[in-house]
Amino acid sequence: MIYLYAYSNHRSDLDALRRVGALWKALDARRVPAEILVNDYRAQLAGRESGLPPATTIETVMDIDAVAAYGDVVLIDSPETLPDERLAHYTSHFSKLFLVSPCGGQSRFSERILDPWDPQKGPIVSVEYEAASSSTKSGRVLIYGDSDYDKRLLHSAEVFDGLGLELYWGSYFYVKYEEELLRHFSGLRESEEYVDVIRHSETIVTAMPQTAAEAAAAGARTIWLDRGTEPSCVAEALGSYGIRRLPWDELDTLGQILDDCPPDRLFASSLERWTEALLD
Repeated sequence: MIYLYAYSNHRSDLDALRRVGALWKALDARRVPAEILVNDYRAQLAGRESGLPPATTIETVMDIDAVAAYGDVVLIDSPETLPDERLAHYTSHFSKLFLVSPCGGQSRFSERILDPWDPQKGPIVSVEYEAASSSTKSGRVLIYGDSDYDKRLLHSAEVFDGLGLELYWGSYFYVKYEEELLRHFSGLRESEEYVDVIRHSETIVTAMPQTAAEAAAAGARTIWLDRGTEPSCVAEALGSYGIRRLPWDELDTLGQILDDCPPDRLFASSLERWTEALLD
């Protein structure tokens, strides 16, 4: 059995779930059984809205072996720390262990490191987005993120006045400021519309790296808002993929560049390579 673990919480985005979901769909297309593990029930709901099966919820990365059995294949996409003792146990307990690590890293035992932001090999993007690259596009959407825990978007909302952007409502957004926030946008797209928004939007502005890669793969004119929270390798990779970067402290220039962002896609997805690694 193959287990795919994606970390999330109400303060973070669902990038890990979207990568894991792309892998699950690739395995399912080959009729290979796999199960998704999450540590947050809301992430499970978001996955189901994107066409994924019900996931199994566990408490932390330390509990994977409570579900996965000896000899299974396990992939972990999580920033949680695995102590050496637990990592050694996992590598001896499972037939193959993969750790997803932005910017790569060194294997401590016999685990395999997978870098989702390798500029030479490309990001992990579901085939459903690549298949939409030639479809008819319309509309501008801001997919700020799945969470606005620090209300950073709310505090900068006036910048989006008059830009004709719809707002994607993140899975972990606060409901109490919905009315105030939406005054600055032309419409609302609900969280269950995520896949449709990516596939059919002409322009997508997002602060999530994974979403930026998916949008570019789907043929959208893509602008990535760099909040300064991602490792430098992520910014470098997105730039190498042809995705326009806009630093958050230059957000007031967004209106000037919205019409000057080509829909170029300069990368191939690593999805097939990762899928083959799981099955090898």
